[in-house]
Amino acid sequence: MVDFNFAWLEGERGILSPADYLVFGGMLAASLAIGIYYAIKSRKRSNDEFLLGGRSLSWFPVCFSLLATYVSSILILGGPSEAYYHGLEWWYICTGQVSVIFIAVVFLPFFYELKLTSVYEYLEDRYASRWVRSVAGGMFVVQMLLYQSVVIYTPGLAIASFTHIPLWTSILAVGLIATIYTTIGGIRAVVWTDVLQLSVLMIGFVVIIIKGVADVGSVQQVWEVAVKHNRAGPQAYTYGYDPLKRHTVANIIIGGIFLTAVQYGSSQTSVQRFASTKSLSQAYLSLVMMIPLFILAISLAIFAGLVIFATYEGCDPLAAGLIAHKDQILPFFVMDRLSSITGLPGLFIATLFSGSLSTISSGVNSQAAVTWEDVFAKIPSCASLSKRTQVWLTKLLAFGYGILAVGFAFLAGSLGGVLQAAIVVTSSVGGPLLGVFIMALFMPFTNSKGACGGMIFGTGIGLVFSFGSSITGVKLEMLPTSTEACPANFTIPPPPSTPPLRVSDLEFPEKILCLSYTQLGPLGTLMAIVIGVLISLATGRAGGRRIDKSLVHPWIRWTLPDPTTVTRKTNGHSYDKISTQL
Repeated sequence: MVDFNFAWLEGERGILSPADYLVFGGMLAASLAIGIYYAIKSRKRSNDEFLLGGRSLSWFPVCFSLLATYVSSILILGGPSEAYYHGLEWWYICTGQVSVIFIAVVFLPFFYELKLTSVYEYLEDRYASRWVRSVAGGMFVVQMLLYQSVVIYTPGLAIASFTHIPLWTSILAVGLIATIYTTIGGIRAVVWTDVLQLSVLMIGFVVIIIKGVADVGSVQQVWEVAVKHNRAGPQAYTYGYDPLKRHTVANIIIGGIFLTAVQYGSSQTSVQRFASTKSLSQAYLSLVMMIPLFILAISLAIFAGLVIFATYEGCDPLAAGLIAHKDQILPFFVMDRLSSITGLPGLFIATLFSGSLSTISSGVNSQAAVTWEDVFAKIPSCASLSKRTQVWLTKLLAFGYGILAVGFAFLAGSLGGVLQAAIVVTSSVGGPLLGVFIMALFMPFTNSKGACGGMIFGTGIGLVFSFGSSITGVKLEMLPTSTEACPANFTIPPPPSTPPLRVSDLEFPEKILCLSYTQLGPLGTLMAIVIGVLISLATGRAGGRRIDKSLVHPWIRWTLPDPTTVTRKTNGHSYDKISTQL
């Protein structure tokens, strides 16, 4: 068992050395340098170059960028704390990568051949409605903006808790640097900085694990401690499906399948990256090679949590009152166990910043793409501008979204409810958007009213269930921890006088509100489809017009009559040449 000495908490907390500042400052400078390089290299190009890299990128940086967009600082802080306080069950989120097969066969070839900039262009073509496109694009922009504010605020708060770096400094550093290199360098700067930042993230986890294992004794001892305290081993898993239980293996697998489909099948950030590759085979390769990287990132985060638990087996910092929230366990470990090694705290801060920068830059670039293509490109006075002027306007959009994200991060710091709202919206919007794309591709009888209604109602239902625990007062249960080995001079906070309310204590229908967050994606997708179909049937199916069979997926075109009678003009995309052959 590790000896505990928290004397550093009584003195100057978290003093960083010049080497620490050099490490994370160097990472920020390198990210900015990449943006400047691509700004100089392609300063006279078009929007196609700025947003899609001229559709000439190779699979390698795109693969890293696909993962870096969703492996954010929230995973860096939340992954280890999940393993520490809840065990290994969450690792089964990796099995959701099986839906990559569905994405590769259904979504990727269809969208790639359309040469889209905004994935929501397809919805306008399919439903002959600007409203569907606007609603979907607006939901994406708001979702990303709120998620970005969390990604900026969360690491800043963690760093400020244990170092002398003020919260506002972290927020400005992450938000502005990501905004600047994205604005000046475009998609090429985004994907190549993602390679750098994801590499830093992986290295940071490896260093934390190596130091932690060395302190505990061995990997075997880490595993034995985890099994002893039900963090690992057969007794650590609940395998059956129970939508009201926060985690079961079945819940996580089902939720992971839908989450992967949402992130890489119908998300603007992913579709835009696929569209930036030089060929369909390169797009396939970027998607397939992302899988082992995803599994590696999740595994490192989870195992880091087990290592930290083995370190504090006898003196849990949360129970001892040394940290205020479970997600502070990783930064506490770094400052407690690694601060004596010059440069390692700086590497951890660089790891946190890397997770934030990659997500912010990807989101800002995609938001600018959607806003330009779905709004400004439709305005004749904007569409007639020179290509260079269009690029400058798109850069201004990217810069504006970055500033908004920074502003929302400060708002999140003063209004705690915004954090919860941001996480809720992020988990609730993706499912309905996936549902409307499934309807558009595979249900030719659905119409624009059904598509809009499905998205809106599906999101609303998801929001209701997302707030379930707040409405019912149910508290999150954690696995037992110990303070028996804490120093004798410690004052341990007393346990709550009354036991926390559990789901099993509730009666129907209150209990239904406690739906597992892992099921919000499946619920949102299903509700969007069901409600969309019902509204379409109630309002005249496809609105009295024949559907162009080229606008639906090749698998079901045989169900539609030929020839078509559609006379409307699409956005210049050729649908009839699309195939789904690998």
